[in-house]
Amino acid sequence: MSATNVVKSHEPGMKASVFFRSFRLGMVLCLGLLSVSGLMGRELRVGYGGSEPFIDISGRTASGVAVDIWQEVNRYTDFKFKQQSTGSVSDMLKLLEQGEIDVLVGPVSITEERHERFGFTHPFYVTSPAILTNRSDTSFWKMIQPFLSGPFLIGVTTLLGLLCIVGAIIWTVENKENDAWSQDPVKGIGQGIWFAIVTFTTVGYGDLVPVGKRGRVLAGVWMVTAMITASSLTAGIASAFTLFQLQHASIQGPADLTGRTVAVIPGSSGEDFAARFSRNIRPVESVPEAVKLVKQGKVQAFVYDYPVLNHLLNGEPELRLVRTHDLSEHYCFVFRKGDPAISRIDAALLKIREDGTLRETLERWGLDTERDES
Repeated sequence: MSATNVVKSHEPGMKASVFFRSFRLGMVLCLGLLSVSGLMGRELRVGYGGSEPFIDISGRTASGVAVDIWQEVNRYTDFKFKQQSTGSVSDMLKLLEQGEIDVLVGPVSITEERHERFGFTHPFYVTSPAILTNRSDTSFWKMIQPFLSGPFLIGVTTLLGLLCIVGAIIWTVENKENDAWSQDPVKGIGQGIWFAIVTFTTVGYGDLVPVGKRGRVLAGVWMVTAMITASSLTAGIASAFTLFQLQHASIQGPADLTGRTVAVIPGSSGEDFAARFSRNIRPVESVPEAVKLVKQGKVQAFVYDYPVLNHLLNGEPELRLVRTHDLSEHYCFVFRKGDPAISRIDAALLKIREDGTLRETLERWGLDTERDES
């Protein structure tokens, strides 16, 4: 067979192969165009959730830092969007998972558990946790409060009762055998209490000394008992003072959370952070509830995002904020897993970061941008 015939015999197969490749390429291009056109005309149902200054839902429409950034981002996209729902971050995440909204806008930080369930954009703000606590109280009442604590009062009351009992017994067994003891019950018992006190304190003035066998045995028993009682009482008082100081010493950093009751919002990065330092974790539903507990002294600290707590600190002179840099928190917009809109939002976030719009927005709200630029 000649070469010409071989080429001719393969021409139909080659033409069919070229046709199918062209057809597949055309289908891919069509699908791509349909996908892009679908994204361009898509209307996103937005759920706004979080706390001020990032989200303020007190009005008819949401406002705040996150809302302004979301609007700036969508200058570079063709998305339309409408406010669908407002509430807490946890409530909005439930609606997102149920398909009631398409995107959650607010100060939502990435956690391991959230990352497995949702799709996150690039961060629009980077911050860190902070510790909200009461200012140290150095008033006179706080100084004498350890002396009015339960363990201290119980110890003192027990000791006084024991001194009276010993005084009464020693007078009973000594007043008939020892002329140094008064025969009058009131004065005699008073002398017995005096004897119990000087023996307990190991002063031993020697003005009252038991001379009878029963009195000396009783005095010996009381001396041994007094040593044990004094040691136990001293230890109890020391424990009460130590516990009081631990509970009321000022919190200067995360290490000071050890042994304290710390309020957290379940699911937040502050919960994981607080659990690293304290075992006494108290879950709360909202930021205002946690702040109220701190004011009332029912918890010693509340761990949450720094910008939110710093915003709340205005007008709260009795509260103090301790900022930490042990953990970075990245605020992102949240979609369902695999949503193609994420890549468009990411590209728009890069644009407003590069042209300075993002920085200007944060500064307009009084937020620091040092960590955001790092």
